[in-house]
Amino acid sequence: YGIFEDSVKSVVTIKTDISQGSGFFVADKGYIVTNAHVMKGATIATIITYDGKTHSVVRIGENPTMDVILLKISSSDYNPLILGDSDNVQIGEKVIAIGNPYGLSFSVSQGIVSNIHQEGKNGLDAYILTDTALNPGNSGGPLIDVKGKVIGINNFKVSEAEGLGFALESNYIKEIVNDISTQAYGKNLI
Repeated sequence: YGIFEDSVKSVVTIKTDISQGSGFFVADKGYIVTNAHVMKGATIATIITYDGKTHSVVRIGENPTMDVILLKISSSDYNPLILGDSDNVQIGEKVIAIGNPYGLSFSVSQGIVSNIHQEGKNGLDAYILTDTALNPGNSGGPLIDVKGKVIGINNFKVSEAEGLGFALESNYIKEIVNDISTQAYGKNLI
């Protein structure tokens, strides 16, 4: 449970005028990653950090195909989570998901990795399949291994099925975040 205690401080709630989701700090200086669909169509968005503070948010860039968006708040008070190497993820290993299902802030669910390199809605074999309970509001939150590293970003679940959640593998997250930051700033962020 120490992993949850350490990691939860780096997870955020994202509230918009149309939806709610989760996200997490991915780099120093207030950079947050989440699913692009959490922000889709939103005209107003705020970030709520673990300490209960509310922050205004700036969009840095997004990758719609991979459903990833990079956001920023002006505070540097929060530590980023470390991305693990998703190529090393083993089927059967334990994982936890932290997020805000149905607005229940900063809750955790645990499960295992059911499969790796699974095909997502975008046709790419870029997803970890997990039996960890994922609900609306978990979207954009981290899937964390027993070492406390992020191995995926919780993306979607198969709605008809119990225990079929998909998380975009962390190596893709790193690539996408760095692509966005290179376009915005001319350099990698992580």
